[in-house]
Amino acid sequence: MKNYRWLLLTGLLFISNGIAQDSLLAGNKYLNFEMNSTPFLSGAYFLQDLLALEAGIGFSFNGESNSDGLGIRLGLDKYLQARRLSPLVGGYVMFEINPNALETAGWEGSRISLEGHWGLNLFIFKNFAAAGTLGAELIFNSPEDRDDSTTFTSLTSSIKFRFFF
Repeated sequence: MKNYRWLLLTGLLFISNGIAQDSLLAGNKYLNFEMNSTPFLSGAYFLQDLLALEAGIGFSFNGESNSDGLGIRLGLDKYLQARRLSPLVGGYVMFEINPNALETAGWEGSRISLEGHWGLNLFIFKNFAAAGTLGAELIFNSPEDRDDSTTFTSLTSSIKFRFFF
């Protein structure tokens, strides 16, 4: 029974490296729907093989009530190999504005975030992939009442669904 498990695992790893090499090449694009503390919709363009420039927009922040804010993000993702299961590293800068932030939110309506992440991108079909990332985020707030304006979030995570074309 143990030999069958190793054979199955080896087969899955071999198969996982077989498709999607052409989806990560220069000139290709993808649409990305991301779920973390804020749902985000973005698009990306591959500037060169394995390097994507991504820009996106989100409409609420961290579940704060009465939030009709907006987040705009620009970043890069570098894929380390063009395989079905592709590790990636990346980062982004995001500007958020929320004129209705709660008084307890600790910020007055705008902030800038810097984030770095690493993760895995798994092609489920030739033009559809799911990715998971972990990272860290540094936030510069516009503080209320001269409070500390910098926040470091030690861990960020997200699940992403990508449609390549």
